[in-house]
Parts: sequence; C-alpha cells; structure tokens
Amino acid sequence: MRKHRGLFAVLCAGTLLLGALACEDSDKVPPEDSTISLAANPATILISNGQQAGPVNILATVYNGIGVPLKGQDVRFTQTSGDLTPPPGIPVRTDDLGNAVTTLNNATTNTTITAKSGKATATLQLQTTTCNISTVEIDPTVLNFTACADSLALTATVTDTTGDPCVNVSVAFKLVDGPTPPGDEDVTINISPGSVRTDSAGQATTQVSLGQADCDTKCPGLDCNPSGRVITATSGATTSGDVAINTSIP
Repeated sequence: MRKHRGLFAVLCAGTLLLGALACEDSDKVPPEDSTISLAANPATILISNGQQAGPVNILATVYNGIGVPLKGQDVRFTQTSGDLTPPPGIPVRTDDLGNAVTTLNNATTNTTITAKSGKATATLQLQTTTCNISTVEIDPTVLNFTACADSLALTATVTDTTGDPCVNVSVAFKLVDGPTPPGDEDVTINISPGSVRTDSAGQATTQVSLGQADCDTKCPGLDCNPSGRVITATSGATTSGDVAINTSIP
C-alpha cells in the first residue's frame, strides 16, 4: 500500500509539472471581442519563370474591442501556397504597435493568408502577376465636379519596367486625407469599385461621385473639399501621383 501511495504521489507530481509546462507553452491570446487586420507588401505576388520573384511581407495587427492595438499577443499564420517564415504553426508575438510579421516566399499561385490569435481571425487573398510593375499613371489628374449628380471616370495605367502594359493586375483606388483635418464643408466622396483589375491595355477604370445629400447641403457656391483630399491608385508596391478633387458647385 505504501508503495502504491508513493507511486501515486510521483504520478501526481509529474502531472502537475506537465501542466505547468503546458501553461508556459500556451499562446498569449487577446480578449474574445478582439480583431485582426491583415496587409501585404507588395500587395501582389510577382511570378518570374514560374517562381515567386521576391518576398512578400505579411503584417497582422491585433486590436481590442475598442480598436486599440494589443502588444504581446501570439498570432499564428497559415498559407495555401508558398512558404512562411516563421513556419505555419509557430506563433509570432505582436510588438508595441500590435503588429506581428511573417514573410511569404516560393508561392506559385494565388494565395490565401490566414492569421489567428485566440478567437480573432482574418484572411487576405493575394493574387499573382507576371508583371514587374514600374509605374502607375492616372488620368485625369484633376476631377472637376460641376454638379452634385456628376459621376466622373478615373483611369489608372500600369506598366512594367520595359514600358509594356501590366495585364490583369489589381489596382486599388483610395481617398487620402489632405494636409488639414476634414471640415464641416467636406462632402462625401465615393469611389466605386475601389479595386479593379487591368485590361489588355494595362488600364483599370473606376467611377468617382459625390454623396448626393451631402452635396445638396454643403456644396452649392462653396468649395466643399476644404481639407484638400486627393485620390491615389496603387498596384503592388507602386502608387500613382495625387488626383485633385475640385468640388466647387455653382
């Protein structure tokens, strides 16, 4: 009986030790209402001779329920093509800004990146291109709105290092705040669609319009874009110049 009691004590001690080690090895995860955002640089995977031409850095940012970045959280990444560094399954801890970074290499097809931290999860679709993007030019460089109902076309042209068009690459159109904070006279500016793939000429076109109710109230006889907001177009890691927005409605 004493022998059995001694064996039981050893087993209990071993169980406690294993439990402690398991606790030490467990992930540091955020509260249940936390979220993750994902971004990639460059945003498109360049394929050359059937292989990924350069690394893609994947940035995951973990936020609490009110949008504050959380440091010291473990994020686990997975991918559907290529290799990640650190490898999938190994947690990457967020820094003081709530950021965790992994690097994708050796992808040969479109890839889905997934990041998880506790119950928070996010996915990012990365497209491949065989075009080594050099420039993104945008036309026109000024959008002149003369009526609240105007819908103006905006076209980005993407070319490679030899000047040839980049076909079927994604272009993201984005409204960028100007040098001063938005004021009471700023009207809503809509860009639709926000992401467009280039055609055989390397061109992607979107439509820009004003918020009708906003415009009717704020714009007549006024400059209703006083903060100087502009539009840019980005493909891969390359961004166009600014497109000015003139919203003086007579």
